[in-house]
Amino acid sequence: MDKKRVSLFVALFVGALIVLAGCSAEKYGRGIDAGAPVIMVKDIMLKPELQGRDVTIVGRISSQCQSNGCWFFLQDDTGQVFVNLQPENFVLPSRMGKRVRVTGTVTTDQQGYQIIARGVEVK
Repeated sequence: MDKKRVSLFVALFVGALIVLAGCSAEKYGRGIDAGAPVIMVKDIMLKPELQGRDVTIVGRISSQCQSNGCWFFLQDDTGQVFVNLQPENFVLPSRMGKRVRVTGTVTTDQQGYQIIARGVEVK
């Protein structure tokens, strides 16, 4: 093979690996809404206009329901928020410490702020 073909082959192979690596996220629920604004945990507390709105938030799982995976706490650089999976009837296997993206609705309950998740991606 000449150098151009070898270079093309290597470029295609590397590109395929990148695409496959990007597709490796585990998906639960209805998925991530590309149209939902991406926010930080602190925004939930500082921006009351987010109440009742769909958002996407990124962080790590700092604590998780051990019995059936129906909730977890998401931690980012600005704080921690409760993520409730139960209202949408899906569960998340144990993924402690993993990086996640969550799309859901910002709400409050007796314990404080929470996200009612519609979709979760685990990286």
